[in-house]
Amino acid sequence: WMGPFKDKPEWKKPLLDHFKSNWMNPPAGDEEDYGCWYKYSIGDVEFFMLDGRTWRTNPFAPVTTMLGPVQKVWLFDVLKSSTATFKMIVSPVPWAPEAKPNSKDTWDGHKAERAEIFSMIRDNKIEGVVLLSADRHRSDVWKIDVENSYPLYDFCSSKLTNIHTHDIEPGALFGYNEKCSFGEISFSTSGVEKSLTYRIINIDGEIIDTLKINRDQL
Repeated sequence: WMGPFKDKPEWKKPLLDHFKSNWMNPPAGDEEDYGCWYKYSIGDVEFFMLDGRTWRTNPFAPVTTMLGPVQKVWLFDVLKSSTATFKMIVSPVPWAPEAKPNSKDTWDGHKAERAEIFSMIRDNKIEGVVLLSADRHRSDVWKIDVENSYPLYDFCSSKLTNIHTHDIEPGALFGYNEKCSFGEISFSTSGVEKSLTYRIINIDGEIIDTLKINRDQL
């Protein structure tokens, strides 16, 4: 974690300047509270890319944050204003509880803020939200139940090139770690039945698992 300060650690700002100097990266963050969060759309699908490092605080402190106050306000505002059929919130670490047991490096280290985000989605009746994440050397699908709301699905995949493998965790709907793999999401946003389909595909091109979710489930 980099903590809540603009000038600490001293390499925080130079690191973000390096991100901005890479020509393919989009404008990101905020002029005053810099970072690498941003959003973009593909058709009727909107992606909200979160910065889970720049303002993250010590997860062992009494009060913690993954996003910092400015980024969290931004996330709430763009979600409330989005009219996309599907709204994909992308995190660098898993959303799902127990995706990395006994770790504070995931959203399990910032449970109160995670609950705040999920409650905001429910209380504002924001439909069509799906979660994406990474940082596990396997491919998973997780279903997160939210009280008085639709479940949030967390698609986690980041073992396309890793030699090191992480174990499958029992709470996932399904998972795969036998070979390098990636997660593929396809969207159908025209016609009456709007849906998305998540596939786990291994490095040999084999489809390992598939999950289809209709828009009216979200």
